[in-house]
Amino acid sequence: MFRYLAIFCLVVAGATIAISFYQPPMRLMPTPIVFLGGLSSPFTTNPEHKSDPEIALFYATNRLPVGPRNDRLYAVVPGRDLQLGEATVRIGEEGTTWDRIYAWSTGASDDRRPFLHLSNLNEQAAIEPDQPPSPAAMAWFDKIDQALAASQDRDVIVYVHGANTTVERAAGQAAQLRHFTGRTSVVVLFAWPTAENFLRYPRDMVTAFGAAPQLAKLVELLSQHTIADKVDVLTYSAGGTVGSDALALAGRKAKQPDAEPVRIGEVYHAAPDADFRRFVADMRDYADVAERVTVSANLNDSALRLSQVINRASRAGRPDMEELDADDTNWLLQSARADGLELLRVRPENIPGLSRTSHSFWYDDPWVSSDVLITLLYDLAPGERGLMDAAAASGVHYWTFTPDYPDQLAHVVSRLRQQAKISPGTGG
Repeated sequence: MFRYLAIFCLVVAGATIAISFYQPPMRLMPTPIVFLGGLSSPFTTNPEHKSDPEIALFYATNRLPVGPRNDRLYAVVPGRDLQLGEATVRIGEEGTTWDRIYAWSTGASDDRRPFLHLSNLNEQAAIEPDQPPSPAAMAWFDKIDQALAASQDRDVIVYVHGANTTVERAAGQAAQLRHFTGRTSVVVLFAWPTAENFLRYPRDMVTAFGAAPQLAKLVELLSQHTIADKVDVLTYSAGGTVGSDALALAGRKAKQPDAEPVRIGEVYHAAPDADFRRFVADMRDYADVAERVTVSANLNDSALRLSQVINRASRAGRPDMEELDADDTNWLLQSARADGLELLRVRPENIPGLSRTSHSFWYDDPWVSSDVLITLLYDLAPGERGLMDAAAASGVHYWTFTPDYPDQLAHVVSRLRQQAKISPGTGG
């Protein structure tokens, strides 16, 4: 009996270790509901690029570089410099036609969603610590300016991924943003070092803080050396730790006398895996520098429940208000009632098909992904995005999706059409 039990335990342990190292590419996310039912199409505003199966995006990383520059690999450990380059992500396998990609992207196909493959990383420059950008780095910023000049969206979106994430998966997540804006938005992936193994999650939380100064530098340099109207930041999961600390650094620096301006636009923290107390303290340093800060949270989030146990503190995406002192509590209550800080509660009971314990809702759920895209593209307040306001028992004001959100979203799209902010066409 004990022999069979020992064999069973070994099999389970082996399977756990195997799964911890298995990192498949991202799949194309479900079509955001804003593009279903003829509401709108992401591909009518940029016909020049709409039929390309490959998605181009920029990247910056503080991972240690390995291999030739035109076909880089990046290690799971931090490097010294901030590396800058361009990435190419392919939808589906080689030879996949645009017709199939369009069907997947608009919800017209019931086939299993395709993988997003990282085809190439082309490193173009490196910025050394405490050094100004090199001519090669300035050429990289010039390429961002060229992309902005050809885009209807004049903001840069910086995407910060979570823990236990390969560069390929992180690039796939960032590519979703570019693809579902009709390839018009200029997206920069910030790839920080993760162990790519959930058994080493505590190590990732250490390197998250180490990556924050490099992300802060990236936001500052994009503000100073590009024509972007604003720099938007979308963080996911443990990327919230990186982004929170980085934005606090940038916010404090921006408030110093004679500091260079930092143009931070929309900040959207999706299911942030960050220490709640530190997260609130960080927001106090940058919320008044950013145009708006949105924090989306599922209070049943199973990943953050486990993270809370490991870190012995509640997470910003599943907060415990009792952990805050009176001063931070008052600040949070007041800021959530005023423009600039928006708390979005993702309630699975109101959203069809969303798992009760979902952590990946920003890209896995068509309702939430629609809200992310509309926020980043059109800078709309929650009430203008079809959300409903409410208040928790603690007194915190928040926003949420109502069961009739698709109807509310239709009104939002209609208003945007009347304001000529989106194309009236729906075809591909």
